[in-house]
Amino acid sequence: MVKGLIRFVGIWALSMFLTPYVERFMRRLAERAPKNGLLEEILEELSGQYSTALIRSFGETVGDLVLGSKKR
Repeated sequence: MVKGLIRFVGIWALSMFLTPYVERFMRRLAERAPKNGLLEEILEELSGQYSTALIRSFGETVGDLVLGSKKR
């Protein structure tokens, strides 16, 4: 129970604090990418819609490494 709560708070905090930085980083990379190219479109999508999901997945992975797997 306590591990689950710690995991939830950790993932939530990671996603809240890191998402703006990841979005900004992806936007900067998209600005430097060749115009009207596939790489630019991918980076824009990642910065706009998927940055929170990327951070949440990263947080879950770190939680699994630190606290052990959810399923036992």
